[in-house]
Amino acid sequence: MPRAGALLLALALPGAPDASEERLPPRADLIFVNGHVWTGDPEKPLAQAIAVRGTRILKLGSDLEIARHSGPGTLLTDFKGKWVFPGFIDSHLHFLVLDQLDLAPYETATEIQAAIADWTNAHPESPWIVGRGWQAGAFPPGGPTRSFLDAILPTRPAFLTDRDGHTGLANGRALELSAITRLTGNPPGGIVVKDAKGEPTGLLKEAAMGLIRPFIPAPNPEERYRALKLRLDQAASYGLTSVHQASFPGEEIATYERVLDEGGLKVRFYVAVPFLKSPGDEDFEAWEALRRKHDGERFRFGSAKGMLDGVVDMKTASMFETYVGGGNGLPMWTQEEVDRAALEYDKRGWQVMLHAIGDKAIHMALNGFERVLRTNGPRDRRFRIEHVEVPRLSDLPRFGELGVIASTQALFANPDKTTLENYAVLLGPARASRANAFKLFDEAGARQAFGSDWPVFSMEALRGIYCAVTRRTPAGAPPGGWYPEHRLSVEAALRHFTRDGAYASFDEKLKGVLTEGRLADFVVLSENILEPPPERILRAKVLLTVVGGQESHRAPDFPRDPKRE
Repeated sequence: MPRAGALLLALALPGAPDASEERLPPRADLIFVNGHVWTGDPEKPLAQAIAVRGTRILKLGSDLEIARHSGPGTLLTDFKGKWVFPGFIDSHLHFLVLDQLDLAPYETATEIQAAIADWTNAHPESPWIVGRGWQAGAFPPGGPTRSFLDAILPTRPAFLTDRDGHTGLANGRALELSAITRLTGNPPGGIVVKDAKGEPTGLLKEAAMGLIRPFIPAPNPEERYRALKLRLDQAASYGLTSVHQASFPGEEIATYERVLDEGGLKVRFYVAVPFLKSPGDEDFEAWEALRRKHDGERFRFGSAKGMLDGVVDMKTASMFETYVGGGNGLPMWTQEEVDRAALEYDKRGWQVMLHAIGDKAIHMALNGFERVLRTNGPRDRRFRIEHVEVPRLSDLPRFGELGVIASTQALFANPDKTTLENYAVLLGPARASRANAFKLFDEAGARQAFGSDWPVFSMEALRGIYCAVTRRTPAGAPPGGWYPEHRLSVEAALRHFTRDGAYASFDEKLKGVLTEGRLADFVVLSENILEPPPERILRAKVLLTVVGGQESHRAPDFPRDPKRE
């Protein structure tokens, strides 16, 4: 009989009683055996089997050690010799994205235009053509214009955001319906791009997108519900067990509550409320009500997220020095506004997380956090800066000194066409050499939590790990990696997607590592991604995802053991 089969048979048989019933080990509800378990715990880095009671890990050890926790009713699962890791945590995303035109796979203007035409022809019922994901690198400097869309959409309104979600392109019909003309001014924190004659080009940057969004039909509750269920399945299939929702879900909260009540929330959520310049007492009362209502292990509020600047690709990230070609970005806050708001949110017990990409915005966020520490006194705050793409080297030590978490996105270092031909060009060599340089944060002693910023990039944590480890595209380009001195080890990338993600949401005593007493959140992979070559990471498949001892995903080619039925 094969070893695993013999062990499962032994587990199924009652063991010999101990001399005293008091010394009987506690019985497990679930036992997982015959695996290679990377726990993430430096004190006990490897195990073979896991015993689960309720939603928590009861014991880790060898197969024989864990067999002692078997009893009547214990369910058995065979890991089949595969590798097991703590469940992946995505520390920054925007989860509920409805099905729409996805332009992310296309790198040329011709491909993008053809994809838009195909999708439009396939959806004659859609009153608006809405989508996202076009890359700035597919177009000449400055980006596309309305004429690009008007050529294929002369009568149906269209609005398509770029892959960062910070710039939208509208066609002529959409501009007409939303009354955006040469007389339309820039809203606070936004830019209506105009040509040499003063006419709108169709590009709307940052807050200017708000001029057009009220005219786009909103999804109905059933569409949101189906989309959420789809995204949950997708996230579970990538091995995600927890995510940090980096934008306030607003009307979508009812959808999350519906799925939560059904017991279908396959991923744990840590959710942010808006970080506003001048919130009122009524705002805080509403957010506090949400925090009291949702404080469970599957869905809870605790942070406040704000945006200090934009993005590099459209030159709206706020920089000390000018971009190549001119401009310093679009700062959305003054230092006084950041300080005042951060002090108020912190005083009310909210974790503050600030989007800051350019070095000037990052410096401003650090200054604001330093002001809070001086004014509000010591406590466990765990400030966060989201994206933190192009920091000044002199600001790196301040992360550790101020206890600021660098909430970075592993796939932002993916050296694709837009990164190499637009992003890096706009920054210039000196700044590009320290952009998304994750190793710099580790060397500076900062806590770093990895995310995806989905839908900007895929939620696939394995793709993120590969990118952080190689700084190459999945096709292997460039051969040596983009600024390869910033490559991480697999262990470091795993830590940022697990233990550090848990720390970033104050959950390090609950998850992020596999130890006794913590939640039974883990993922089973087809490959040992710890072993070279790094292409193993890309080949690896998620075979099983477990959240609180419950399966949230099982691959078709990883069938259940019959004793599990």
